[in-house]
Amino acid sequence: MNGIFLLFFFSILVLQCQSCKSEKPKEQIQIESISTINDSIPLFIVGTYLHDQTSISMNEIIQGVRSGKITITSDIRDFVKSNWNIDQPRIQSLQDWNDRSRNNLILLSIDSLSNRFLPLAIDSMDYFTNPKNYPLHLKSKHAFSFEKHITKYIHTGVTALTRSTGIYLDRNPIEKYVQYIKPYFASSELVHISNEVSIDDTCSYAGMRLSFLTKTKHMDVLKALRANIIELTGNHNLDRGIPPYLKALNWYKQNDMKYFGGGANAEEANTPLIFTLKDSTRIAWIGFNERCPLGECAGAGPGANRYSDAKAKSMIDSLRKMGINIIIACMQFSEVDGYTPHTAQRAISKRLIDYGADILIGSQAHVVQEIGMHKGKMLFYGTGNFLFDQTYKPEVRRAFFLQCAFYNGRLIQTKPVYTFMRSTKEPDIASSKEREVIRDSILKEENF
Repeated sequence: MNGIFLLFFFSILVLQCQSCKSEKPKEQIQIESISTINDSIPLFIVGTYLHDQTSISMNEIIQGVRSGKITITSDIRDFVKSNWNIDQPRIQSLQDWNDRSRNNLILLSIDSLSNRFLPLAIDSMDYFTNPKNYPLHLKSKHAFSFEKHITKYIHTGVTALTRSTGIYLDRNPIEKYVQYIKPYFASSELVHISNEVSIDDTCSYAGMRLSFLTKTKHMDVLKALRANIIELTGNHNLDRGIPPYLKALNWYKQNDMKYFGGGANAEEANTPLIFTLKDSTRIAWIGFNERCPLGECAGAGPGANRYSDAKAKSMIDSLRKMGINIIIACMQFSEVDGYTPHTAQRAISKRLIDYGADILIGSQAHVVQEIGMHKGKMLFYGTGNFLFDQTYKPEVRRAFFLQCAFYNGRLIQTKPVYTFMRSTKEPDIASSKEREVIRDSILKEENF
């Protein structure tokens, strides 16, 4: 009897152990099923550029879809039905989406996302900042991972490390200068700087006015922000002649920074910068200077790339024939001391889109300018001062840089991060009040 009891007890232990062993893979499967690593894609709740809301809770999304206040794309209907028990969600065609709406929200997958929309954070969690903890995913039929398929890119405004900024950098460490903005640059694989100043280590910043130079050691600001794409369409790179300009070009090469929109000769200045990303997406940056007001454009010698319609169209046509997926057009327009772009600026911007560019970004603006759209593609007429010493009025202290993302041959995000230059010359993220002022000044329904 005791033997039978022991045998029975031993059998129960074996079954329990087998049950314990079988539970572990189930736990692993459950963890993997909500992972962004292998078999799921993110869903986004998005609005227009005019929509001021930046974050939403998961409960608000579900209730909004249930009530019909939030629409969805047809491809995620089954997800909404099975996961949220919503039988008849409102379906929204992207072709009918209203880019002027200040209220509409739509739920869509990353496969439908483009930079025509701005995603909201969900429960204060931004997907592009923290994909592993992002709460909303859809089981995917195709392979996807953030690390393999998403490339992050930052595009900035006017940089000139000179005059008062140079004096600041002579007195303070670089880390102090970039302390407020550096966290935003920590994880992007590609970082753009539009630099307007060449190098001469003998220069004195004191008394420097409209003829610019910088010192080699202060170019390390670009390294601190992890810059690797340099735009050279600016007006001031040839202020002190050719040797400082060539010295700057050599510094970029030594520090593995690729440049475009300018160069050692006219041919190099007119050469697009082409990158192939980890997911095989091919991107080209093209850059031009509209007027060359200071004689800064390349001819017999070095300088910026002078604009012409014919040159731009030929370049874009050539890039399309090469199979380039995304073309980013950058333009140093003639300057306007105000938020509103001039007539020629609007016309050229739209022509570049008509020729085949995927986005237009103005590089010249010391006063941040309006944002618009043409044929569903974004126009950023001028992003304002990024690293420059102008603080003499609030308008020149206001700016933004763009947090961008590439996926599957598309530009899927161009999110403005609004900034405000401190009186101490340190670039900083704009307060909520300043952010509101900037948005009210540059976001007009008639531009969309």
